[in-house]
Amino acid sequence: MTNRVSAAPNLDVDLFADASLQDPFADYKTIRDAGPAVHLTRPDVYAIGRFKDVKAALHSPERLISGEGIGFNDTWNAAGRGTNVIQMDGALHARLRATIMRPLAPSKLREARDDLKRLIAERVNALRGAGWFNAMTELANFLPVEAISHLVGLPEAGRERMLDWAAATFNLIGPDVNAEDLAISTEARTFIAGLTASTVRPGSWASELFAAVDKGRLSLGEAMAAISAYVFPSLDTTILAKGHLLYDICTHPAEWAKLREDPEKISAAVLESVRRNSVLRWFARVAVDDYDVDGTVVPKGSRVMLLYGCANRDERRYGEPDRFDIDRDSHDQLAWGSGTHMCAGMHLARLEMEVMLEALVEADVQLIAGLPTTGVNRALFGYVKLPLRIDQASLRTNV
Repeated sequence: MTNRVSAAPNLDVDLFADASLQDPFADYKTIRDAGPAVHLTRPDVYAIGRFKDVKAALHSPERLISGEGIGFNDTWNAAGRGTNVIQMDGALHARLRATIMRPLAPSKLREARDDLKRLIAERVNALRGAGWFNAMTELANFLPVEAISHLVGLPEAGRERMLDWAAATFNLIGPDVNAEDLAISTEARTFIAGLTASTVRPGSWASELFAAVDKGRLSLGEAMAAISAYVFPSLDTTILAKGHLLYDICTHPAEWAKLREDPEKISAAVLESVRRNSVLRWFARVAVDDYDVDGTVVPKGSRVMLLYGCANRDERRYGEPDRFDIDRDSHDQLAWGSGTHMCAGMHLARLEMEVMLEALVEADVQLIAGLPTTGVNRALFGYVKLPLRIDQASLRTNV
């Protein structure tokens, strides 16, 4: 604690209202401008929205803990406590995260790059010249479902429900518990609990986890938690990020021209789109003691809301933060978190987005988007519908 702390201002902003979920950026700016930390009444939390303060909070896991739940209702927090890697702290979290990260390291993922590139190139080819389609269902969700199903080694039965399971699980994070989402999430947990060494693909990530259980290196519960960590956070987050990326390049033709001229900029374009359109809106922490946010005190025991999307549009960190600029250095963006709880699947997500852009650039196409429809998931920001056309680059079209 410093000697110059003050109470956080109260702010009457409902981030979980549908209008805010669909277009949160005005509310984000209000929160940033109000102070380093603000007190919201619904839910009863202290929100942190400035870039440097969110980053500092993410690097303070011993003071802002995850083990008391990262959601905003008791049902969600209780269901994940002790079984969900992102709701663990200390040595247990570190040990299980290390296990999860082994196949997700960039060196390991390079082995899958050629296959993923081939799959998405075939998909782009099939959609080229086919007229309007919903990019969220026909393009953005293609690789995540295929990649996760194959790499994790899931059986065919149940795969068709994975997107519903992931969306419902994230939607339950809000202050209100929806009975339908709760039932779908329960179905997902039942599916994971029913997996065995004999039902997953030999040589897959799940198969290796079951082998670790047999050798006594993991408990069965830890193996199931790891499988859940591979499946649910990796689907909607990546799909929605790819939807944002497609819309960004469609609506910024000068940036798309730069990519076609210099494909070396693809990696930077991915990071810039992820920064600008952070899919993960927020997670919660609990303060184990009074926590100082640049002179504003968050009282001990308070639930703290870390606003990733708000931080990534902070004018204090990025000039003209609303603009999509692939020449911007966005390497430190917080869309995938930072510190000990940084997203374990970010390298896979980044790879999938990069090979999608590579396939589009190499196909030499023109991209035209209609107006997207934004969803109201209480944890994730993204489109449920994105009209898109992939035309030959030589064709003249009205944008």
